[in-house]
Amino acid sequence: MPPFAWASDPIAVIQEFEARHKSPAAGALFMSAISTTESLDYLDDIDRAYDSFHAVVGNQRADVIDVAHARWATSACITALDLCAAGLGRSFCANSGQRELDLGCFDINRASKRQLAWQAALPKSALQWVGDVLGDPDYKLMKAVRDSLIHSRLNRHFTMSLSGPSRRLKLEIQSKPMEVRHIVQMARVVATTQLSAFFRLLPVL
Repeated sequence: MPPFAWASDPIAVIQEFEARHKSPAAGALFMSAISTTESLDYLDDIDRAYDSFHAVVGNQRADVIDVAHARWATSACITALDLCAAGLGRSFCANSGQRELDLGCFDINRASKRQLAWQAALPKSALQWVGDVLGDPDYKLMKAVRDSLIHSRLNRHFTMSLSGPSRRLKLEIQSKPMEVRHIVQMARVVATTQLSAFFRLLPVL
């Protein structure tokens, strides 16, 4: 599959934003969000080839490959969106510390004084974008998978094959088995969809 085609050149959009807000740190974070999202194109190609041909590098076990691909996909998806939020924090919330803000910092369902201040500092359209991302069921699903793979564990469903290559692993998500191939595809769609919306918004911020 060819790399994702952005509707407009994101580098130009970022450069214009940097010029308006004198915020190179935000621009660097936005650029990082782009490259993180585009890494999902590469992963999707690798995973599709593996799904079709089951070619393994280094004699790795099939379950190791599947978990690695699921972790890469969901981590990249969530990270790309958090990087956008981090750039907003640098530009509008006077965040100059070593720790970046993330999407959760702008969640209107969180009501600490500091978070309320960050939310108030954000343009309404940017806060709406955050709300749209946090309310997206597919985003919530990808975050649940990412959090379990990074901070906990997921139940794994193995299917034995009497002939031919082993069937791919299924991870139990919200009490339902989900194929790793579908996780990789969904992570790419969530990241590209939400970042596309973000970069349509950026020129008016």
